[in-house]
Amino acid sequence: MKIIKTSYSALNTFESCPLKYKYQKIDKIRAPKSKEAVFGNKIHKALEYLHSSSPLFPTLSELLDYFKEIWPVSDDEDWPFMSEEEDMVYFSEAIKILKNYYSKISKLKERPVVLDTETSFRIEIEKPKGFKSSFDQCFVNGFIDRIDKTKDGLEIVDYKTSKRFPPQEVVDNNLQLSLYCLGVLDKWPQFAEKGVENIKLTFYYLKHQESISTKRSLDDLKKVKEEVWEVLEEIDKSDFEPKPSGLCDWCPYKQICPMWKHLYKKQLSVDDQKIKEVADEYFKLKEENKKNNKRVNELKEIVDRYLDKEKLDRVFGEIGYITRSSSVRYSYNTKEVEEILKKLGKWEEVLSVDDKKVKEIIESLPSSVRRDIESKKKKDREYFTYKVNKKKKE
Repeated sequence: MKIIKTSYSALNTFESCPLKYKYQKIDKIRAPKSKEAVFGNKIHKALEYLHSSSPLFPTLSELLDYFKEIWPVSDDEDWPFMSEEEDMVYFSEAIKILKNYYSKISKLKERPVVLDTETSFRIEIEKPKGFKSSFDQCFVNGFIDRIDKTKDGLEIVDYKTSKRFPPQEVVDNNLQLSLYCLGVLDKWPQFAEKGVENIKLTFYYLKHQESISTKRSLDDLKKVKEEVWEVLEEIDKSDFEPKPSGLCDWCPYKQICPMWKHLYKKQLSVDDQKIKEVADEYFKLKEENKKNNKRVNELKEIVDRYLDKEKLDRVFGEIGYITRSSSVRYSYNTKEVEEILKKLGKWEEVLSVDDKKVKEIIESLPSSVRRDIESKKKKDREYFTYKVNKKKKE
């Protein structure tokens, strides 16, 4: 029996970049933690201390003292900050967040009734019918930052230290919160009896001191199980190609990724130096073409206005002349043409598959039907495209 143990983080990594997933989860290439990861981890530990202390709630001074104790370099991780100045910037930001959080909590009429912090869970996501993955069983592991008891049921709280505040639609369809909901229902089944609608799912954005919440239905959770297995099927058949995006700047594997490896070459050969010059020339020509195309369109508009005004179809310059001619596109009345061609036995010959339309239709179909159609795909042709991007200013 083939079993896969995974987590939301792993599934999200694969969807963000299959190659990063391979480096991290399959090849198990060790990578240092990012500044953002260490920053978030330390704040999470401080909030765990705050909400798990008993019987007395810590004072702000006690909270900040605890944070100062856990901030310095620890033995189990590589400290990512490259200078004292950089270290102080992150430390000061963390202190600011904790002060603001403590202030907001202190002003509440009733403080949260915290059932648990850093709650671990391990759930089995059963393989739905129709899935053809080579995996037979799937277990999802995770940790929930905080679980509160509410008047109606529970609130699952996940802290975020990112700047971006997502729209409600994104939170309503968030896989992480859905898996956390499944994890809590598995750990405390008595809350399932009260109704899943009584479980509130919340992202708390610490930099903004704002939260955004959502809920799930039983149908939602059923779909989530299918969503997990859809990702597993993609992993199962993946070639683990890199997927460049804005997230690359935070990837610890950037220097070995084929999309970035050339940038980090330390010793440049003659060919390496030559190709850099070629790339620069290519970029300049693309920029010139872009400017030229823009100017050509501007000149066309000037010519059009002149021809309309003078009621002409051609203008002359010293080098040559420009002629404007009109063309008309026609469309057939499909039903009438079909009747004519069917009588001649020719209708089947004109029918063809519109790939774009087929893709649109597939995306609207149930997941089981989509998977069946996807399994019928075959490689038609392979081609390369070239995209030019300016380097970010340092």
